[in-house]
Amino acid sequence: MKYLNNTARTHLIISIGSFNNYQSTEYQTKRALDSMSTKSLRQNPDDIAIFNDSLKGIDAIKKVGFSVGGIIAINTSFDSPSDEQPKLPGHLRNGNYNMDDRTAILVSDNNSDAYFPPNIVTKSDLKIIVDKFNSSSKSERDAWRVFAEVAKLQPFQDGNKRTALIAANSAFGALSSGDYLILPTNDLDRAEFTLMLMRFYSAQDNKTEDVAFERMLNVLPNESDRLQELSRPITKENPNKLATRKIKYEFREKKEGPDI
Repeated sequence: MKYLNNTARTHLIISIGSFNNYQSTEYQTKRALDSMSTKSLRQNPDDIAIFNDSLKGIDAIKKVGFSVGGIIAINTSFDSPSDEQPKLPGHLRNGNYNMDDRTAILVSDNNSDAYFPPNIVTKSDLKIIVDKFNSSSKSERDAWRVFAEVAKLQPFQDGNKRTALIAANSAFGALSSGDYLILPTNDLDRAEFTLMLMRFYSAQDNKTEDVAFERMLNVLPNESDRLQELSRPITKENPNKLATRKIKYEFREKKEGPDI
């Protein structure tokens, strides 16, 4: 199947993949969508898996609709061979029985602080999020709340933020309209968004959670900027302008485990 607007779809795939260090470029991703072949992507198993499984996850929830079953169907689709994928796709975590389901998310640089999501996740937990959205005005803001709450719940072994972003787009109706919800495209805004998401995770009361959520929303592109970005033409990248420069790093890379 060839999607009707692969330019906008490319920006969505890049956003989804950014949670797992997806490194294929916009141009490579657009070519892959146009040809429905991964040959143009960076030939890395993780990039190929993220690309394929993002499309499968999108198709899965489009068939089922935004619901508990639809959210589970997204993660069930994450079954391509890659360390970035859950060992049991679509399986709701139960840390009492499975060591791989016991999750902690580091929220500090020195490993001194972590967020511990619920040890056991059930369909009822997802239903609370779905019902809350369905009883809302179903605005863009409400859809981003779906993202934040699914991500914080960490219902699956892996791929939770990717699942959450696809689910939020489904809730908003963007998978049919092409009006995709995407992450900040500016690297500094993207870093701040991630920090605020970590604050959302760490919040232990509704007021603190709401403050973190508002700060997340503030760095997201507004509707006008988002639609402009989704329609921005994708061309072959220029040569790296940094190649002839001495690079000084303000952000130090740290070794991290797979996205959960």
